[in-house]
Amino acid sequence: MNEVRTSKGPAFPGLLEEMTVEYVRRFAPQVVVLPLGSTEPHGPHLPMGTDVWQVTRLGRIAVEAANARGARVLLYPTLPITNNVNFRRFPFALRVGVRTLMSMLIDIITQCRDDGVHKVVLLNGHGGNPDTIAATLREIAGMDNMPFVCSTGGLAPEGWDNPIEHASDHGGEDETSRMLWIRPDLVREDLLADNPFGQLAVPLLARAQFVRPWHQYVPLSAGGETRAASAEKGQAVIQARATGLAELLVELSATPWTERFPYE
Repeated sequence: MNEVRTSKGPAFPGLLEEMTVEYVRRFAPQVVVLPLGSTEPHGPHLPMGTDVWQVTRLGRIAVEAANARGARVLLYPTLPITNNVNFRRFPFALRVGVRTLMSMLIDIITQCRDDGVHKVVLLNGHGGNPDTIAATLREIAGMDNMPFVCSTGGLAPEGWDNPIEHASDHGGEDETSRMLWIRPDLVREDLLADNPFGQLAVPLLARAQFVRPWHQYVPLSAGGETRAASAEKGQAVIQARATGLAELLVELSATPWTERFPYE
């Protein structure tokens, strides 16, 4: 993705941080994308801002692709501090409470309504947020005159062949590969390893829902094999997720708003 700036405008139409107020008015956005990241430990080898870097790049690629196809999508700045209670035993794992994040999202979405935007996509890049996002969507559904809001972490095309060999839900091959593509200068390749996971004392809990204390689940703040990571895999993962997301944004932008939306 070309993000070279000039003195005449933003890196691409729709990047709110680089647009003037008059530019935004002329742009007349139909859809807002709000990325949610996190600032937290990601093992000995990855930076604390891994979730922010990844979801920001994903959002930029998807929004740029959608707008190049005639959509009018506005990309908001990424929220860098969200829910993170399960990391509270690690230093500088930044967090706000569940109710605080819900209030923040509702306030931002309400402002979207006030600014004339009826469709909002929450682009989540952090595993600690889905429950709060789901509760927020429920809360908004009970409010009058609010935008349509949906949430996704990106949408890879059906049948896409994921190149990641070793599954991990934090700091593993997937996230390491993405960071090797986005910011290789921040990855400590000399510290790539097979990081341990904690083992449940009651194995059936793996089929139940509970909040894992991550200082026990991933003692090194990352888990799984990382030595198979590569920039090529990271690029493939992000671009695949951006492809489907861009398609969704194009369709959301082109579909007229009615009181029955998202139904005909």
